[in-house]
Amino acid sequence: MSDLIQILLAGITIGVVYALVAGGLNLIFGVFDVLNAAHGEFIMLGAFTTYQLWSEGLHPLLTLPISAVAMFLLGIVVQLVFVEPVLKSSTIISFILLFGLGAVIRSLTLLIAGANDRVVFHYQGSVEIFGAFISKGRLTVLAVAVPLLVATHVYLKYSRLGVATKATAEHADIAEACGINVRLVRLLTMGIAAALAGVAGSLIAFLFPVNAQTGFTFIIIAFVVAVVGGLGNFYGSILAGILIGVAQALVGFYIDSELSLGVSYLALVVVLLVRPTGLLGVKAVA
Repeated sequence: MSDLIQILLAGITIGVVYALVAGGLNLIFGVFDVLNAAHGEFIMLGAFTTYQLWSEGLHPLLTLPISAVAMFLLGIVVQLVFVEPVLKSSTIISFILLFGLGAVIRSLTLLIAGANDRVVFHYQGSVEIFGAFISKGRLTVLAVAVPLLVATHVYLKYSRLGVATKATAEHADIAEACGINVRLVRLLTMGIAAALAGVAGSLIAFLFPVNAQTGFTFIIIAFVVAVVGGLGNFYGSILAGILIGVAQALVGFYIDSELSLGVSYLALVVVLLVRPTGLLGVKAVA
């Protein structure tokens, strides 16, 4: 029984990280129909920010707000410079543009920082919960990611800007006619999504070695989670992220760790065949 609890906790931990990343992807798509192929680079840069600050003596938790703010600002720059000019074009145009941008950022990071793995060796040891042992790193990830997802929900559901975001997602033209600054909503949405990805990257560095390719690795899984949950559905990404994370942990422990990643792709195929709109449907920002 303790093994099962330990596996479930491990799966939920990586699942909430998936949810942070995929939730940002779905926010962007839900509000202005852009598939951000450069989203993975926010993850990677967030991880590198935390590692660099930690290596200079800052406590890992104190690096999280810095990572979030840095990625928030970078997200706004990306939105202004690269997304807004092509917003009226097809979705595929913005996808290709952002894919190219991600490749450039990845290449520059490789050139500047090299290909060496980095990991934050801070949270050593484990804590016993109901007879199961969970590492302090995973416990810290849960303690940060869950409240952050809840805070995003509160923002979307109850704040004035959150209501404006929902209105923009439902019908941008009508929202603009009602006095909502749609462009500002788009900027904030990209910034918030980038901040979520940046924090996710920082948390990943608590658990795994990270390098310039980390963002590309995680963004593939994040796209799968986003589609399985329902493209454009923020809450679907949370459900799908946790389910896929737990499924990967169970398969990795009871069958073969090499097969654990394949579970997410199997889930994608099954969901698309049975329910093409995803588990919770599409376009539900809040």
